Amino acid sequence: MNLYEFEGKALFEKYGIKIPKGVVIRRGDNVDSHFESLNSFDVVVKAQVLSGKRGKNNAIRFCSGKDEIKEAVEDLFSMEVRGQYVASVRIEEKLSILSEHYVSITYDTNAKQPVLIYSEEGGMDIEDVDESKIYKCLLDISNEKLELKDADFLGESLQHIFQSLWNCFLKEDCRVVEINPLVKTLENAWVAADAKIALDDDAFFRHEDWETFEPRTMMGRQPTDREIAVQEIDKGEKYYQGTAGKYIEFDGDVALILNGGGASIANMDALMDVGLQAANYTEYSGNPPREKVYQLAKIVLSKPGLRGLWMCGVVANFTNMKETFLGIIDALDEVQPRYPIVVRRDGPESAEAFALVEECKKRNSLNMQVFGKETSMTESARILAEAIHKQ
Repeated sequence: MNLYEFEGKALFEKYGIKIPKGVVIRRGDNVDSHFESLNSFDVVVKAQVLSGKRGKNNAIRFCSGKDEIKEAVEDLFSMEVRGQYVASVRIEEKLSILSEHYVSITYDTNAKQPVLIYSEEGGMDIEDVDESKIYKCLLDISNEKLELKDADFLGESLQHIFQSLWNCFLKEDCRVVEINPLVKTLENAWVAADAKIALDDDAFFRHEDWETFEPRTMMGRQPTDREIAVQEIDKGEKYYQGTAGKYIEFDGDVALILNGGGASIANMDALMDVGLQAANYTEYSGNPPREKVYQLAKIVLSKPGLRGLWMCGVVANFTNMKETFLGIIDALDEVQPRYPIVVRRDGPESAEAFALVEECKKRNSLNMQVFGKETSMTESARILAEAIHKQ
């Protein structure tokens, strides 16, 4: 889960990293009522979105005075930033900047370890900083005390901030923590002028406080009711048994229940190639139990205006097809859709699964075609398109 800037800054402050004084404005708020929380009206007004490059997209405004602030807030709420919905706006004090730096902790996928990355040059053009000017150090995730190599040049104050960032990374189950820019002010203080944090969703059971985070989607807009409902599926008693809580809603009219990571993405392209538009992206994996798959399928099938259902995936290695298909069958028995359905799947207990699907088809008079691995996933998309066009 990616955090908004104001949420990330709250975590930084929790671990002793100084942040600018500020307030968060949400849609419908009376901006005037927040002015008493500001020490000055010489401020920065920042759109709260989940993408970067806000400065280059006119989503950060420097203001002086109440009228300028109110105008900036209104303008930011009326726009999209790189196609993303502006969830809220943060107003914060303008810093007296001496220098801008960059620091982050993320995972080095090659080394399979966290890595600290630091540059004396930070800000909007961090991507252009010469590699020779960037300090990197692999970290030991089993050691809460940060141990940096060849780091004497950093100084005690910076190393203290890096330790705080490491504490945040470990204790909050983060995938990424980034401060860009980390500002050194004219008063010789170090301040996190921005915050980027990504949390590891699988660690939710250790963090009851995550329930207080506002709903968000990868689409950079407010989540739909169906998206919110699907997120709850993997939080129940059997949270550790497989994954069925992935659902992104689109504007199309063909419902998808997919399997197989990269193959699922390729199947989205295959659907477009035959002239169909996805109503959603969803997949289940890791052998989830029947009830989880039922909940997911029921939500997928609840979207109004559907013209077809495509259940497609790779040949499973350990996902029990009978168990997972029983969940989908439960949903089909309940909804009894009248549009075409194409199934392409194979794997453990496929014969039993296909027999159960055929029984479901017969008792509900479903317009359904079922295929195993002898039919390619791409071909099954073409078959679905033909069935839909015949309606």
